Amino acid sequence: MVKNITEYGYLKPFLFNEGEIHLADISKKLALPHPTVRLYLNQFESLGILIKKNKGKLTFYSLNKESPFLIEILSLAEKENLYREMLKDLLLRETVEYMHKNLKNCNILIFGSASVNIKKAEDIDILVIGKIDKKIFLDLEKKIGKKVHLINVPSFSEVNNSLKLEIKKKHLIILGVEEIVKWLV
Repeated sequence: MVKNITEYGYLKPFLFNEGEIHLADISKKLALPHPTVRLYLNQFESLGILIKKNKGKLTFYSLNKESPFLIEILSLAEKENLYREMLKDLLLRETVEYMHKNLKNCNILIFGSASVNIKKAEDIDILVIGKIDKKIFLDLEKKIGKKVHLINVPSFSEVNNSLKLEIKKKHLIILGVEEIVKWLV
């Protein structure tokens, strides 16, 4: 069976990883053959989005943080990631739809176990940057039947480094994609 993935989907492993990633690890995470993955990663390298290093016979890729296109390309990859996850999970789709309808002018992401599987997660960890009415999240808890662990801060600088590292590992960006990507990169 052929796995349907757009070119931005090939960047998914870089959304959750800092540093260099071996080609075999990228292929494994995407569940796609090396030659197919290499083709798309080389295209991103030619655009200056990725940096490729060969160490002997091993090929490693990393994000080029100096690329003027990096934020836009990663934002597209983040949006595609959220879209694909919503297609798989109705509860996630309802949660995202609720937040889009009821929250504006803030940056929101889900992190931790709920970003991997919202149904199996005991609670939903949500980071909101900006001013909000916390009652919205009490209503969300009732709607979806899950406890929400809300972290609400006025600016990105208020988030400590250990939480930021945890967020980098597992997250889904709901609102404010470009601003959050800039902060994570």
